[in-house]
Amino acid sequence: MNRMCSGRMNKAQVSIEFMLLFIFFLGIMAVVMVYVMQSIENTSASTVSLETQQRLSFIKSKIETAFLEGDGFSTNFTLPLQIMNLNYSVGIDSGFVLIEINNMTYSSPLITKDITGAPRKGENLLRNVNGRLVIS
Repeated sequence: MNRMCSGRMNKAQVSIEFMLLFIFFLGIMAVVMVYVMQSIENTSASTVSLETQQRLSFIKSKIETAFLEGDGFSTNFTLPLQIMNLNYSVGIDSGFVLIEINNMTYSSPLITKDITGAPRKGENLLRNVNGRLVIS
């Protein structure tokens, strides 16, 4: 009878040890998952930032080229409807081109403040009219 009790105790002890080991591994997996999710989020934010900076540079180069080419110059350019599947807004304010995306505002200074209109998603026409840039 003593042997039967000790056999049951061993099984119970093994079950408890297994449960503790299982809980320990679940805890480790949770920590690893949090770390992986943060890494993915940081990578995604960096990618959005890089893509936004490229769009800013593109718009800035178009505007500055039109300004430097002088009166009569015109060019077309297209902006995407979304950046990395995210909605964004684009504008010009106080000599800066601005893009707002994901509650972040990115800006780049321009060499001229004499600009009428603002870039928009889709097709844009940029003209230099007597030194004044017109975006339509």
